[in-house]
Amino acid sequence: MPTPLEFTPSPLSWAVLAAVSLCVLGVVVGRTTGRLVHLFGSAHPARSSEPPTEAGPPSALRTGRSRTPPDEDSATGALPGQEGVPDAPLGAPPRPAPASPGLHPEEDDGPPPPCCPHCRAELPFVRGFPVVAARVFRQRGDCPHCERRVRPHSAVTIGTALLFALVGALAPWHTGDWSPFGVLAVLWLIALGVPLSVIDLRVMRLPDALVAPAYPVAVLLLTAAVLLPPVGPDLERGSQALVGMVLITVLYWLMWRVKPGGLGFGDVKLSGLTGLYAGWAAGPVGALVAAFWAFAVFSLVGLALLALRRITRAEPLPLGPFMLAATLATVLAGHPLLP
Repeated sequence: MPTPLEFTPSPLSWAVLAAVSLCVLGVVVGRTTGRLVHLFGSAHPARSSEPPTEAGPPSALRTGRSRTPPDEDSATGALPGQEGVPDAPLGAPPRPAPASPGLHPEEDDGPPPPCCPHCRAELPFVRGFPVVAARVFRQRGDCPHCERRVRPHSAVTIGTALLFALVGALAPWHTGDWSPFGVLAVLWLIALGVPLSVIDLRVMRLPDALVAPAYPVAVLLLTAAVLLPPVGPDLERGSQALVGMVLITVLYWLMWRVKPGGLGFGDVKLSGLTGLYAGWAAGPVGALVAAFWAFAVFSLVGLALLALRRITRAEPLPLGPFMLAATLATVLAGHPLLP
């Protein structure tokens, strides 16, 4: 006697459920990482009483790259008008600035450490992890020095939630190449990639406090994804990820070495992470294609802004968001983004 068929959820049902669940998780993660955006200011703080420079309105982006020494985490020059801080001319030494509470004079020569946007007191991070050491900040976002609250950046919260939901919607169709650890690795890329993109757009920086801890966690998650069931062990895919990381890092380092003023060293530091993910998802060829699309879209956006007279040729445009976007698109596609 035939028995009634048991209810089996379709991939679409799983996709909707996963998208909703990860969207809620993305809101929580985005509110946490969104507070970090306000802790990173301009690489060269200056007197807030000075009028804006003639380079353009505060909201204008700039194309080109500033010179950045290897020991700094700045990706480009500072954005004019950000947080009331005028920018120095391209290639000129930074203007001297009066000492601020929580900042030391020697920090004026490079990117300041993460600090409270209200009282400017330094907020150290937990060693090896992108979270503030102060418990009161982690719990409520309150500065432990002035006790004022740091609000999450709305773009980070919204962007993280939407991208988390997109990963949940695509996960049922990636069962052949995404293990649970692979999904966690993609979520980790989004959780740090969104605030890094917003920080780079605001103040032209890719802080070491966020970039450096991204590597060990990403390597750990991707190693588990390629070695453990149900996808692993897949040593070939793991080797492709390592080749992609080395290949893209060397590529960016050579471009920075040949023309230091055309590429920030913060982009070189980030390139290894993007190469690792793109190589894991699409092999070394996919990593190279992702780098190509990052530069191609970066150039097109710069030309469009120049045509609209929103920027000038002397103004830098951050490359980090384009690197992260091309990498995430390659990971979500699961193959090289060739025509």
